[in-house]
Amino acid sequence: MLRPVVKDVLWVGAGGAVGSALRYLVWRAVGTSGGFPWATLFVNITGSFVLGLLAGLYAGRVGPTMRLALFFGLLGGYTTFSTFTSETVVLARTGSAALAFGNVAVSVVVGVAAAFIGVLLGEQLSS
Repeated sequence: MLRPVVKDVLWVGAGGAVGSALRYLVWRAVGTSGGFPWATLFVNITGSFVLGLLAGLYAGRVGPTMRLALFFGLLGGYTTFSTFTSETVVLARTGSAALAFGNVAVSVVVGVAAAFIGVLLGEQLSS
């Protein structure tokens, strides 16, 4: 029998594999335009919304295994802070300081707003 930690890691890994594959497909479909990392912005905002939506829908009603698979795995693999930061640094270093600042501002403000809207919508749908 697998130990609980090993099972947890497998669930996170399975969700992460799906999330990472989805992120790659979005990157292929959206890409960049004008040197701006649109795909990363898209996955981070949609991932924030979906996380908020699921949290609002299933607050306190999702088991720990499903939470690990969806929140840590799927959405953790789908969204990406490291790519966001490295793309922002590249923008700043290539003379696009305004784009770099805009990327940070839009990512943070719209990402938090998307999560908030997702939670509110999830709560409405679950009641």
